[in-house]
Amino acid sequence: MLSNEETQRAEDVLHPGQFAHIGVPDEEDASGLHIMQGRLMEFASRYIAIEIDCPIKDFLSSPDAGADIACAIVGDGCVYRFTAGFRSSTRLPEQMWFLERPETVSRVQMRRFVRVPIELPLAVRLPGGHGSLHTAKETTLVDISGGGLAFTNDDQVLLASNIAIAIPEIPGFGQLKAHALVKRCTPITTPTGRTVYHIGAEFEADDFSHAEQERLIQTVFELQRSYLQRGLRMPNIDHTHRSGGPSPSQDTQDAEKS
Repeated sequence: MLSNEETQRAEDVLHPGQFAHIGVPDEEDASGLHIMQGRLMEFASRYIAIEIDCPIKDFLSSPDAGADIACAIVGDGCVYRFTAGFRSSTRLPEQMWFLERPETVSRVQMRRFVRVPIELPLAVRLPGGHGSLHTAKETTLVDISGGGLAFTNDDQVLLASNIAIAIPEIPGFGQLKAHALVKRCTPITTPTGRTVYHIGAEFEADDFSHAEQERLIQTVFELQRSYLQRGLRMPNIDHTHRSGGPSPSQDTQDAEKS
C-alpha cells in the first residue's frame, strides 16, 4: 500500500489539527511498541505538543525524558513518519505530551489507486450468453479503489469478462454505476470452510470523466484516512489465499489495479 518515501522539512508539512499516532517502547507488546492516538496541537520552535487520547493510566505512564517516540502524522494521502525525543507532559485533566521538534520527516505516499476495505451492498450483472449480461444479483463489496473494486461471488467468473456494477451509496461519494473488466478471480476459504470467490475488476475508463474519477480517488483517500485516524494500518484483505484446485486466475497475480 505504501510507496514513494521521501524526506521533507517538518515545518513545511506538519501543522496543528493533524491526527497523530505515537509508539512508546513496550517490551510486553509483540511489536515492541504500544501505539496511542492523538492530535498534533502545537508546532513550536523547539517542541511539538500532541494531545493524547488514551486511558489516564497510560498517560500517567510517561516515558523517561529523552526516550525515543515513534511518530506518524496523517497527511493528505500520505503519512509523515519520524522519531522524536520525549520532553515532558502536562498535568491532568489535560493529556498533552511534549516531544522534541523534528527537523525532517519521511513522507510515505499512498498509492494513487490504493484499495480500501469497505463492506457495502453491491448489485452486479455477470456475463450471459452471446455477449449479454444476466439480471443483476445482490452481493457484497470487499474493497474499492479509484481504479476498480472487488466483490464476493459464489461462483467463478472468467477473466476478461465484461460486467456491470452498481453501488447504491458510497460514503462521501454517493451512487456509483460502472462497467468493469474482470482481472482477478481468487478462491477464498472462509472460517467455516466454505469457498467463495473474490472478483477483482477494473473500471472501464469511458465510464468516468476525469473529474469523476478524481472525486472517487479523493473519496477513497478519505475512507483511508478514517482507518489511519484509528491506527497505523488498514485492515488487510488477502486476495491471494487460494483453496485447493485449479483457478482461472493463476496468471493474474500482478493485477493489482482493483
